[in-house]
Amino acid sequence: MRPGPAYRTYLDTVPPLVDRGDPVLVPLGEGAALANSFAELEAATRHSVWAMKLQVNVSQMLVTRALDEASRARGIEERSVLSPSAARQQPLATTFEPTLRVGPSLSPLLVMDERYAVVAGSALSPDLGVGAWGTDDPDLVALACAAFIETWDSALPWREAGLREPLPDRRFRVAVHLVKGRTDREIAEELSVSTRLVSDEVRAIVGWLGARSRSHAIAMLVGAG
Repeated sequence: MRPGPAYRTYLDTVPPLVDRGDPVLVPLGEGAALANSFAELEAATRHSVWAMKLQVNVSQMLVTRALDEASRARGIEERSVLSPSAARQQPLATTFEPTLRVGPSLSPLLVMDERYAVVAGSALSPDLGVGAWGTDDPDLVALACAAFIETWDSALPWREAGLREPLPDRRFRVAVHLVKGRTDREIAEELSVSTRLVSDEVRAIVGWLGARSRSHAIAMLVGAG
């Protein structure tokens, strides 16, 4: 998968502006400050949020899960594009991102309501949590929107890309606790269900992943399998 002309124009224009510290782009902070910035942006979003991601891991997804659920509860249109390598490495991607498509995502990008963009520089980590900049400059937002729409239209829906079906909610919650290293008893207490039910869910997760064992399943869930 290769980026189209609109995406190439975006890559040639916007990340270099970040690298040069252009004042049209406002740093959104790191750590708790960045989380607060994203919470404020989510609350101000009215109809759509589009995301391009290079990679995902469970820790990142859990941080953004509450914001995603809040947007879905308000009927916000959600679109996500993930790079092919990241889609292959993270089996929970479709559970976290129900609208996921697989395409040439080469730089992290968020677009809210087609009026505000969150971008990264060309020399930074692909994780937006390391450094993110926001802009409502109409020209830059237009470039971001064109890049996303072009990529979204050419990307493969996750089923066509051969990704796994999303997990049911309780099984997903068991999977998250597995990643955290919890025992079946601890998971049962956390979810207020029986240990036997948790053991059944763990076996189903191992089968869903095609894993050799519980430990292999955990490695696959964290993207190391």
